[in-house]
Amino acid sequence: MKVNPQYNSKEKLLALYNKPLLELIYEAATIHREYHNPREVQMSSLISIKTGGCSEDCGYCPQSARYDTSVDNEPLMQIDDVIIAAKKAKDAGATRFCMGAAWRRPSNKNIDRVIKMIDVVHNLGMESCVTLGMLSEDQANRLSKSGLNYY
Repeated sequence: MKVNPQYNSKEKLLALYNKPLLELIYEAATIHREYHNPREVQMSSLISIKTGGCSEDCGYCPQSARYDTSVDNEPLMQIDDVIIAAKKAKDAGATRFCMGAAWRRPSNKNIDRVIKMIDVVHNLGMESCVTLGMLSEDQANRLSKSGLNYY
């Protein structure tokens, strides 16, 4: 991970933390405009590649154990179905394809399958992102080396 040399010490980070909100917003917008057209919005598509069955109680997640959603547990999607969904998303204008899985912690076998899905997304010329629950350090490193754009 690149660290901005301007904030490479605790003192500098504390100074950043204590800046007034509107000054931070201005600085962020200025930096953003250096690298991105402010008149463009990135289109992303999100699918659930593994639905139901997570035992966690995350308030933000609609598949959390805290909610009664009547969603059936489904296994991890097949790669052919991910290809179809990613192509459909790209045809609809998405440039980022996000995949979410409802589980507490993926197995290494499932990480292997997700890495193949990431390859599919990249082969279509799209950015990839995933949310997979808690990862081991090895799993996080493997996803990073796969070229995953966002977690």
